[in-house]
Amino acid sequence: MDEFYETEEPSSGPVDPDAGVRTALDALDGLDDLPPADHVARFEAVHDALRAHLSGDA
Repeated sequence: MDEFYETEEPSSGPVDPDAGVRTALDALDGLDDLPPADHVARFEAVHDALRAHLSGDA
């Protein structure tokens, strides 16, 4: 018996080129709630995500 699995069709709408940037910057939300010692790691993570997005690796 053959089973049919429905797959999601790729989106045919326009791709938002800034979505990756917004996603990376969302990691800065709540920064005020973290101790200052944790800020550097958060900034580095955002920087890495932005670099990956801009180079096309994300």
